[in-house]
Amino acid sequence: MKDGAAEVRWAPRVPKSKVRRLYESDARGLLDEDLLEDVGSAVAARCRSILDVSEARHGRIRCPKCVAAGRETIIAWKGNEGAAGVIRCPVCSWESTWMAYRKTFRRKQLHEGAAGRAFREYLAAWDKAKTRAAKMLSVDRVIHEFHAYLFRNVKTGEERVKPSRAACVNLIEGRLTDVVAFLDALAAGDTAGGKARETWRSAVSENREAWKDWRIAGKAP
Repeated sequence: MKDGAAEVRWAPRVPKSKVRRLYESDARGLLDEDLLEDVGSAVAARCRSILDVSEARHGRIRCPKCVAAGRETIIAWKGNEGAAGVIRCPVCSWESTWMAYRKTFRRKQLHEGAAGRAFREYLAAWDKAKTRAAKMLSVDRVIHEFHAYLFRNVKTGEERVKPSRAACVNLIEGRLTDVVAFLDALAAGDTAGGKARETWRSAVSENREAWKDWRIAGKAP
């Protein structure tokens, strides 16, 4: 069997250099609209890839060969045959093993985690945004999102929704600590600054402290 995993393509994370130039142009009051379209579209493509991986994990795989041909085919995958089981497209006959397909997204920051809602909201907002201000705001919001989990206090039983891990590392190139520091240092114009940024910084600071009595109980409702 010729393994079709080599045909699988996931959108890459956005380079920090492009994000920096975008924010610098916004801070000067001369927002680069071409760069905004470039960065915003790249973030959207990345969000779609993340959500496609999530769908694949739940047994709905988009055929990469059909996508390349401009059509949409979803392959139902139950996983009964395990890692060596064959995934086959009923339309174009593309095929791969689950093991090979899974390798295409492992360790590539494509896991939805507990930020899926933020990624979906961004896609909807980006598609509907008509002004450059609305587009810039939608980009700013999603790169400052968190994976939000429900935490439970092991001593009191109290439950609390808490931002746990910055989602920016799923969207922007680099290690988590580097990307968080990069965003924290960005200059922001009127459209990208404000209360949301301060909330993000507060959450980052809070997550640096040990919550020894709290444990993740599940995804945020």
